[in-house]
Amino acid sequence: MAVSCTHGHLADPRATKAMLTFRKSYAPHHVLHLGDFTDMAALRAGARRDADDPDRAESMADDLLAGLSFLQELEPSTIHLGNHEDRLCGLAHSGNAVVSYAAGQVIGKIEDFAKKMKARLVPYAGLRPEACTLLGDTLFLHGVIFSISAARDHAETLGMSCCFGHTHRVAQEQGRTQRPVVGYNIGCGLDLNVGYAKTRRATLGWSHGFAYGEYNDQACTVNLVTLSPHYRLPL
Repeated sequence: MAVSCTHGHLADPRATKAMLTFRKSYAPHHVLHLGDFTDMAALRAGARRDADDPDRAESMADDLLAGLSFLQELEPSTIHLGNHEDRLCGLAHSGNAVVSYAAGQVIGKIEDFAKKMKARLVPYAGLRPEACTLLGDTLFLHGVIFSISAARDHAETLGMSCCFGHTHRVAQEQGRTQRPVVGYNIGCGLDLNVGYAKTRRATLGWSHGFAYGEYNDQACTVNLVTLSPHYRLPL
């Protein structure tokens, strides 16, 4: 089972409840969170620059607590860092001592949590091999590309079938390659009415979802579940 983009305190409780219900019923051997389990809006570049940006006042502690609480219930075998967690890794070396300390403290708590959960922690490294988990013939990663055809473009760029989050959409697309490859975009658990993106037309394509399937040493099947608007599970 793979989930992505639950965004800490900005998660939609209907989506996370459905994910946890399926996780309990399906009892998968391997569970992956593909990243952005926190939001860390207070560390956005715009929030750090603009004293009037409302994200500047967002609580990092509440966000982290919500993100780790969901992970504790999900019990993932593998935790990927997404671009929102990677923001912490970069800012841990900031020239601003306060920002550096805050980012370093949060990333340290995430690392300690992964060790306690005995979960593999995967860095956010774009499309590089170290950013991916291989199950059978399919790569699992957070994702980088944000185009309307992100599922196709990820699969073509990687040259393999892949499963990712990042764009908050649910989609499945065949790559334009001689060797058959498929990209699976698994949706999100974020509140679809989140304020910071309310003016973007692209948010109308966001959907709650996740992926599940079967794998062995040679192959992996991926099934996409679109939760919103009905939240009916394939059980």
